Amino acid sequence: MHVSPFHVRYSGSERMKLTPSLLLLLTAGAALGFRGRSGLPEDTEPPMPEAPGASVTGSAAACPKATKFGPGPPASCAGPSDPNKRPASGLEAWFTRDMFYDLFPFANIGWGPNKCLPYSYEAFVIAARYFPEFGTVSPNKVYTADQNKKRDLAAFFAHAVQETGENNADLYAQFSGQQAANCFYRGGFYNWFEGGPVSSFLDKSSPGYKPEDGNQCSIGGKYCAQSAELNYFFGCSNATGSQAGTYKGCYFGRGAIQISYNYNYGMFQNWLKSQGIIVDLLANPNLVMTKMDPPLAIMASLWFYMTPQPPKPAMHDIVMGSWNGGAQNSAAGYSGPIFGPTSLIINNECNGEDASNPGGPGESRRIKAFKWFCQYFSVPAGADNTLTCKTMPIKFDMLRQNQSYQPDWSSTWKEQPCACAPAEYGGMISYFDPNFYPTQFVKLNAANKVECENSLYANPAMYSLDPKTSPCLNHPRK
Repeated sequence: MHVSPFHVRYSGSERMKLTPSLLLLLTAGAALGFRGRSGLPEDTEPPMPEAPGASVTGSAAACPKATKFGPGPPASCAGPSDPNKRPASGLEAWFTRDMFYDLFPFANIGWGPNKCLPYSYEAFVIAARYFPEFGTVSPNKVYTADQNKKRDLAAFFAHAVQETGENNADLYAQFSGQQAANCFYRGGFYNWFEGGPVSSFLDKSSPGYKPEDGNQCSIGGKYCAQSAELNYFFGCSNATGSQAGTYKGCYFGRGAIQISYNYNYGMFQNWLKSQGIIVDLLANPNLVMTKMDPPLAIMASLWFYMTPQPPKPAMHDIVMGSWNGGAQNSAAGYSGPIFGPTSLIINNECNGEDASNPGGPGESRRIKAFKWFCQYFSVPAGADNTLTCKTMPIKFDMLRQNQSYQPDWSSTWKEQPCACAPAEYGGMISYFDPNFYPTQFVKLNAANKVECENSLYANPAMYSLDPKTSPCLNHPRK
């Protein structure tokens, strides 16, 4: 995809641009809260488990407490729930609540996993139930079934560390290399908002210490991309906040891997609708952090991780090897189940791994985090050269493939109903080329084509069409 003004993702102050698209997707899973393997009440921190790679990665008990911000969780709450009552995911058979506590002891701006806050094991498994292939499938023979499942989680968690981790480099001054890493990479799911825990986009009276603090923002946090098509499909809210100079249409980064910009919120909203969940994220984007039925903070990030956006495949599909990077990339080793190109997808980062620890942010941190989580799960990370996209010959935006549905310009002048056809450039509605994307996404093409054709008649001006120069508009679709 080219760097277009559409799909932008943020990592702190780092920007990336992605393509827009996609109005329908995926299915499967989620239900209510539970007890952990320890049998303790949900709000009780369980004893630290023996991780698969515990001899190397230790346990959270050996790490200093993180800095806490704000008042902490309320004394009681309903907790996350699923109105669709999706069945349990196979993920729950091996990834336990105890492991989640051990991996993310500093979550929720230092207070730890808690069902009353955005990041909890209960919220995580409910989100995973909507993506039944996450952490459960093994579509390649390069790795065993157990290794594939664990590498999938390792990749997702690695990106969460870079995007919303505490990233406390002082740990490397306090401890030796391995112990410092064991605490540093347990810092995921720390921040809720971009720039947190005290976000410059929020008012000083509500700086990000509570999930609801993101209900309004300064002008810098609006992140509203506009064009004729964007305004039609993903128009921004112009509502103002309760305090002078604040706004409610705030589309800055939120959640574990930070969805950003109105089109990302809009596409996630459309996917939720396809799952029977009706929510207006364009009017109320902070519901990503506050809605608990179902909990959206982790679900939004899993949606981004599991969803291809042509010309970019899903990060999950790359880690599983279910992607096609073209002949030149394959010849250079960029094929099969690898990690490197996932950094290209999430933030256009291909600078490789720093020699020092913890090193800088960006791709280096993602690589180091992935290697650490693979250590934790006792699975191979893969060859060093494919942990980065630095030497990937052809980046995704240069791959020749049809990416979106657009007006079929070859027939707009004809006296017949208007039609849409696949085009080699990005747009609001995805086309999934069968040579590049898994079957479940290719099946969405028929519905996406209809969506495109409906938009031609609903708002022809955004495509620079009018009945005089495009007679097809005078012939409604049957």
